[in-house]
Amino acid sequence: MGLGRVARVALLLALGAACAPVHPPPVSVVTPRRQIFGVAIETGRRRTGRGDEVAYDLYVPQSASGLPAPPWPAVVLDHGFARSKWRHASTARFLAERGVVVLVANLVSLLGGESAQLANVANTRDHVAWLKARSETRGDPLFGLVDPERIALAGHSAGGAVAFEAAAGGTGVRAVVLLDAVPWQRTIEAAREMPFRRLLSLRSEPSACNAQGSVRKLLGNLRFESDDVRIVGATHCDAEDPTDFVCRLFCGGTTDDARAAYRRLFFLFVADSLDVPPVEDAPDTWAEAIRRGVEDGSLAVERVAPGL
Repeated sequence: MGLGRVARVALLLALGAACAPVHPPPVSVVTPRRQIFGVAIETGRRRTGRGDEVAYDLYVPQSASGLPAPPWPAVVLDHGFARSKWRHASTARFLAERGVVVLVANLVSLLGGESAQLANVANTRDHVAWLKARSETRGDPLFGLVDPERIALAGHSAGGAVAFEAAAGGTGVRAVVLLDAVPWQRTIEAAREMPFRRLLSLRSEPSACNAQGSVRKLLGNLRFESDDVRIVGATHCDAEDPTDFVCRLFCGGTTDDARAAYRRLFFLFVADSLDVPPVEDAPDTWAEAIRRGVEDGSLAVERVAPGL
């Protein structure tokens, strides 16, 4: 039976929407809600110290009466394998709205094996140095906005391995956040060299996409006790925000609640580790959020001893 004209038009519109390219979010300034920072997003490309040209987005809180004044803490956030900076746009904005400068830059393709992995480790360290230098340079839009003593590294999946190795090699950062990280064997071995204890491993349920929770091997190779924090029911895609159909296809579904849990716990740990002054929208502390999550069953936390 043939389709009527109206049905054909509706079908064409639906197919066009499904096939339309996904455009990155526009550069914008987000209007602040009550007691929340507005956010300016600087989008550009930079050449790292080793000569790689990478695209980046820099999320910067905007000063306002009644909110903590700069310099602010900062986070350099690495995305996962075959992903991009767009996959953490909502998370970066969430942190910036609460007084944290966030840099998300595209990784060099990890298809090059160990040489590409090490290139991204070097670039992540260079991002930290770049933020510090800009904050010390008069006339730079970032002048005076980043506290060089309050910087953390974070990463999702393979980006977690990159961030961990960059921190373990000595970047002068204060904390590391692993978002369902998938470490390489070299990363696990580097755990013995981690110089500080401010480390959060936040993960999803074991699956092929997180190598069956292999980050626990890394935690067991640290020289100190650490917490394995699992978001009950979460998938590998939930550590991204926004995620996409490619991740859902290969790594399972995603839920608003699980993505919100990743976002919230990430921020609360950073706030605790980098001394982020509280805003009205964030009344909880890291410890309170963990305690409540364990009590209501949304989190499972296990203490991991060295040598596990």
